[in-house]
Amino acid sequence: MEQSVEKYSVFALPKSIWSIGLVTLLVNLSSVIIFSLSPIYLTTILGVSTFNLGILEGVVEATSLFTRIFSGVLSDYLYRRKPILIFAYALSALSRPIFAIATSLGWIAGARIIDRVSNGLQATPREALVGDLAPKSLKGACFGLRQTLSMVGSFAGAGIVMFLMHHTNENYQIIFWVAAVPPILAVLALIFFVQDSPIAERHHAKISFWAHLRHTRHLNKQYWRVVFVAGIFMFSNYSGAYMILQGTNQGLSPSQVPILMVLQNLFAFASAYPMGRLSDRFDRRILIGVGFIITMISNAFFAMAHEPTFVLIGASLWGLQMGMTQSLLLTKVADTTFTEIRGTGFGIYYLIVGVTIFLSNTLTGWIFTHKSPSAAFWLSACVAGIALLFLPFLESSQKAKR
Repeated sequence: MEQSVEKYSVFALPKSIWSIGLVTLLVNLSSVIIFSLSPIYLTTILGVSTFNLGILEGVVEATSLFTRIFSGVLSDYLYRRKPILIFAYALSALSRPIFAIATSLGWIAGARIIDRVSNGLQATPREALVGDLAPKSLKGACFGLRQTLSMVGSFAGAGIVMFLMHHTNENYQIIFWVAAVPPILAVLALIFFVQDSPIAERHHAKISFWAHLRHTRHLNKQYWRVVFVAGIFMFSNYSGAYMILQGTNQGLSPSQVPILMVLQNLFAFASAYPMGRLSDRFDRRILIGVGFIITMISNAFFAMAHEPTFVLIGASLWGLQMGMTQSLLLTKVADTTFTEIRGTGFGIYYLIVGVTIFLSNTLTGWIFTHKSPSAAFWLSACVAGIALLFLPFLESSQKAKR
């Protein structure tokens, strides 16, 4: 029997949800260490050009993007999510030592591709599994907890990078070997502490893969409305690199720039779980709408910045909206899909969101360079405002629970 929303603590959430959160914490910690240093390592130590680095980043991100929909469909078809997750996180653990022994771009490229395949394979089954295991009345809290622990991993990884760079005299090999340990622990936690989806117990007879694909017609209009609104909103999102550039434009020194990412991650971490818990008690559309409004205000601070304080406030608000909107939109996907096609639903969601973010970054970069930084931020604010106008067309989460 489900617990009432009013009478539970965060520690009463299912153990598997906590374990999934711990797994993402460990892997994110490792990823931040690796990928905050690998561009510098490639360009300054291995002598790779910025152009080749850009090609590599484009290829690996596209690999992750298109792997996500495949893994979601496969986890639905097999009626299993955990084996795919174990395989995916094992690939991540395999890729890490390659960074430590790499002597050329080819080695790093191979490790990056393995890791991005891992990232794509794990994303959709992981979110689908959270949706499968979360009590119906606590879905927001469960996705919020998962998102919060993920942010803790990113925050800790950034701190570890600074500590190790200082205390190892910038020895990249030692740091890369340290980063190889957390994914191994993540795989062990996944094996021993995470249960598989209940669909594994309900289904035994296999159908053909093509017959399974026809089940996607059961993705209802409420689901597609969520994807549509999320796609519009994510077009207002962009890389943190543009915040950093605006920070330097307003006088932040290179040594001060990391505070922007620290503030963003800190506010995202602080908001994800509380907003998820609130969304179990109130209509999720209201809180998502607040997140969209905060996005608009954050962009206004970036656009009107004439001193570093404006950029610092903008970064803080951006982290706040990230913690709110990312977990709540995932919860809405879980609300509008049923267990047997939830992986497919998350796969399509991630694909569309990934494409819109790629297009947004491309357009933001062009406007930033050829028009002005303020114009890029004002455009983002306007797009978030358009997404806000479509929110009333989504089904109320309170209605969905009845």
